[in-house]
Amino acid sequence: MKKVISLMLAVTMMLGICACGGNKPAATTAPTQDPTQSTSGTTGTTGTTQPSFLVPSSKGFDDKNIVLQFASVSDVHVARNAAAQGRVQSAFEQLKEAALLYTEKGLDAVIVSGDLTDDYGNNQDTKAAEIKKLKTAYENVFDPSKVPMVYGLGNHDHDFERNGGAGSDLATFIEVMGNKAAYTQYDVACSDSAHGSRHAVIGNYHFLFVEPITYGCTGADDTGAKYYAETKTWLDNTLKEITESAPNQYVFVSTHAMIYGTVYGSDLLTSGIYWYTKDLTSILDKYPQVVTFGGHLHFPLADERSIMQTNFTALGCGSVQYMAIEQGNYYGMANPGATTMPDNGSVSSGYLVQVDGNGNVRFIRMDFQNKTTIKDPFVIETPKADKSHLTKYGKDRGDDAKNSAPVLSANAVSVKDNAHTDDDVLSVTVNFTAGTDDDLIHHYVLQVLEGGAVKESYNILSDFYRHGKVSDMKKEYSIDLVETYSRGAKYQIALVAYDSWGKESNKVVYAYEPKLDVSKVTFPDVYADIDFANGTATDTKGKINIELVGGASVGSGSFTMGGKTFTANALNITAEGQYAKLKFAGFDGDMDSFLKKSFTVELIYVNRTKTGTQGIFSGIEEKGFGVLETEGVPTFKACIVKTVKETAAKSATSADELVHVLATYSPQSALFAIYVNGEQYRVDASGNPKGQGDVFALGANIKKDGTADSFASNLSIVDVKFYNAKFSQAQALVRYQNVLTEYTK
Repeated sequence: MKKVISLMLAVTMMLGICACGGNKPAATTAPTQDPTQSTSGTTGTTGTTQPSFLVPSSKGFDDKNIVLQFASVSDVHVARNAAAQGRVQSAFEQLKEAALLYTEKGLDAVIVSGDLTDDYGNNQDTKAAEIKKLKTAYENVFDPSKVPMVYGLGNHDHDFERNGGAGSDLATFIEVMGNKAAYTQYDVACSDSAHGSRHAVIGNYHFLFVEPITYGCTGADDTGAKYYAETKTWLDNTLKEITESAPNQYVFVSTHAMIYGTVYGSDLLTSGIYWYTKDLTSILDKYPQVVTFGGHLHFPLADERSIMQTNFTALGCGSVQYMAIEQGNYYGMANPGATTMPDNGSVSSGYLVQVDGNGNVRFIRMDFQNKTTIKDPFVIETPKADKSHLTKYGKDRGDDAKNSAPVLSANAVSVKDNAHTDDDVLSVTVNFTAGTDDDLIHHYVLQVLEGGAVKESYNILSDFYRHGKVSDMKKEYSIDLVETYSRGAKYQIALVAYDSWGKESNKVVYAYEPKLDVSKVTFPDVYADIDFANGTATDTKGKINIELVGGASVGSGSFTMGGKTFTANALNITAEGQYAKLKFAGFDGDMDSFLKKSFTVELIYVNRTKTGTQGIFSGIEEKGFGVLETEGVPTFKACIVKTVKETAAKSATSADELVHVLATYSPQSALFAIYVNGEQYRVDASGNPKGQGDVFALGANIKKDGTADSFASNLSIVDVKFYNAKFSQAQALVRYQNVLTEYTK
């Protein structure tokens, strides 16, 4: 009886809407068996074999009275290569197999919401070749006279505004596909193919397809994809007539571009391009019977936000060919602006859509890559006048009342450190166990902090998009940190998990304190050692000739270090233009041979002026190296391969107390570091420093022509030593401790 009533309603509507005609499909028969008791496919736990495409009965849906089944897919992107075509054909095969498990007839049609083809140009021969590849893939699976493919176009198929109308328009697509009597058997005369609009009636249900003029507007216009005024008028009028005739029946609308503010991905903005559309919202808002299918962005269907109900119901279709994601700067992405993961080709998805005799609709999410279904189906009840059918999949699903926060284990984080050969600097791998959630964890944020400041941070996308079941998601994650880490330092590794709705888990903090072994520390021989005494500065090793310039003097003074005050001799600079000139003996004006080996400069000083750039020990211009303070922050600079490389401390030194600085370089371990009071700041070096000459300065910088700049104005240096070997973290720390003992005993 229900089928008779449906047939009468369809005839009435077909006469009322544009006086349109169309071929009505054969009635869909009920399944010949209970789909949960199938005897084909994989073996279930009860011993009964069950195909992976079967889902249990769904509340609010009568799976024993299915009156319409259609596939809904998007972004097929069939190309001229066999791999892409095979991927598409496999999806069609799985949809066919799945539908036949529920009804004897199986599918009534395959609906495609744009981007059937892949080529982005306007060569008609190229486009025709791809259309024929799509036709072949489809007809290898379906007889279009029984199961036609009905489609609207996307930006890879056709663009009204790009390159004079790049691609092929809807009429050309239909012409090249051929067999129009089969493929267009459900089309009605009021379609507007000139503007890319199409109207089909399948199993008494209406399907509308609209094509944008252009995609992804930029600049101040955030409308996104735009549609012709004629298209919007056609859509509004057609929806009005359909819904007035059948107010309790859904209408399926294919837009290709997602409707802004609805499903997962529908707010995507990258590189100034708005990928969604706001151009249809005011129309669709008037019709609670509407179900939209959007593609374009390839977002994964495992996220529950793939369906969203506002004033209508919207669904994202994913993609048959590959997945994309939000611009989340996730770990492993090609670059910060990327929207694809390296494994994006491992995701292929779409829907098997079923309508029961009461007008309820079930959307079974299909995972074509793994040949299974994704989580539980979405089910929407037949439209109600009070719009109560639009409350099930609202945005409030992420609210506290309906959504619990993820949970991380207190011991979720562990660390593996990998010491460089002959160095106390570590490369670090952080491992953590996956958290738990009432649905799924979408991503994690991992931060490494030092002294409360973030040293590095990672957004880590979970692998939810690869699996039909949450239980199959990864249980362990591993992240190789980029920065280097020092033994003896203290770090905090903080981990937080987020679900799809942005709800935050508990924070797990791991105290990472790599052990520094100082029990066997020895020091290299001193290459040069400047002693300040009796009003003069002298290198006790005889390697450096020293001249006091501009009034710089040597004398005794009171100094503080480590909180203790003592008397010591020092080089004292009290005004700009005063400095000590150091000429290294035996280098014949060329420091390159010295700099090609490991070396270290040791300085103990107090710089009382903290503005500008002031030389502590420096001889750098196009070449050379030195230790300078910039706004009071010690910085080790060296010219390496035509560029100045530098590593700086994180804060300014004291204006009152002596500071111990070691600047060290090693080409063997690529160590380019400055140690301030035993604490290391480093970068990796590449190549060897170049010497501009054999003259340097204390309290200034000596340039290539022999003149000086970067003058200190209130500086005292109590010790200067040079080593032709690098210092490790352990050596630097012990050396600082020894200096404290020497000066404060």
